[in-house]
Amino acid sequence: MAWSEHLGGNKYKIVERDPSKAKNPKRSITVYMPEDIAKSRSDKKKYAWLATEEEKWSEQVISGNLEGKRSKSKKMTFAEFIPTWLKIYAEPNMSGETVLNSVNIINSRLIPSFGDTWIDQITTLQLAEWFSELKNLRTGTELATNSKLNIYKAAKSIFAKAYEWKIISRDPMEGVERPTANKKEKKKMKDVKQSYSTSEVAELLLALYKLPDRWRLYFTGVMLGGFRRGEFLAVELTDLDYDSSMIFIEKQITVDKDGNKVESEVKTIESEGWVPMPKWYMDELKLYERQWKKEKMKCTEWLGEGKQYVFHSGNGVMYYPSTPTRTWAEFLRKNDFPHVKLHGLRHTAATLLRDHGADQRSIQKFLRHAKLETTNRYTHESETVNRAAIAPLESLNPKRMQFAP
Repeated sequence: MAWSEHLGGNKYKIVERDPSKAKNPKRSITVYMPEDIAKSRSDKKKYAWLATEEEKWSEQVISGNLEGKRSKSKKMTFAEFIPTWLKIYAEPNMSGETVLNSVNIINSRLIPSFGDTWIDQITTLQLAEWFSELKNLRTGTELATNSKLNIYKAAKSIFAKAYEWKIISRDPMEGVERPTANKKEKKKMKDVKQSYSTSEVAELLLALYKLPDRWRLYFTGVMLGGFRRGEFLAVELTDLDYDSSMIFIEKQITVDKDGNKVESEVKTIESEGWVPMPKWYMDELKLYERQWKKEKMKCTEWLGEGKQYVFHSGNGVMYYPSTPTRTWAEFLRKNDFPHVKLHGLRHTAATLLRDHGADQRSIQKFLRHAKLETTNRYTHESETVNRAAIAPLESLNPKRMQFAP
């Protein structure tokens, strides 16, 4: 006879002994009591519902007519579905870094909570409550909205594909609200510096001479060309057009699903193309290329094979994507500059162009954005623009009016 174990909230595990199994005969299923019954003051309703579920499970186990056996392709636990999602959808369509981050979220968050549950029995209410209670695993404090959003995106992708492939009859993520920042978080994000002003860029360009040439030219290039960090790491000597003062972008350095650095295609089709650069910068790159070739000739163990990465660790090998991020943060700290993330230099390039008269469509093309909405988020308001907007109000100064006391 089957029995049930309360797992907390409205979650129960129903267990029955499988007569066909000599070893490990126990077979279990996780079920969720309907919310109206779980919150009812009547224990009789709860016992009746559990008794019905126990009877159904007992009949399936003893008869050997388990749904999992009848239709293994359609009836599976959440954990059993993940390899299918990874193989058919995630790995062919996502970048290695996105797959790696998604797998970390699945293993640390989703599997511990839903792994043993039949995927078709996970409800919208259950997911909504789960998201509302998410905490930082290390500190136990409220989880940042951005972290919640990453978990939300992973879960939404998984359940959307399960529904599309008819593993489940409805998508339980439909009705689960997308995490949004509260007022406190919005204020905190507003206070975070997103880009540098023109005057700050001038100071940064001078301070960068304290770094080795390869890092000085890398960060200067990112700041002026608005490159993504992996794009500029993947640039080779053959991608430099000194006559036209342009750099061609067609690949990036990123990580695969196992966390290993790899060369891959750029983020989108729009990301590929020529990026115009200041002539003075290309002249410096040309001088740097001469030194680059001299150093290669002196290198006793060149490991770059046929690759000619402009920026490499000394023996031709590509940098790991996080290396420039750490180098940039250390440079800012040592030179007492306000912290802006390395990706913020891409925002800086957009803001510089806008402050010097470029329209949004031109900036979109320069940054190689697929959507104008993305470009709009990159062009941050500067103090100069804000002051220009209120210039007409200066005429309302009472002391400039004849009737002022």
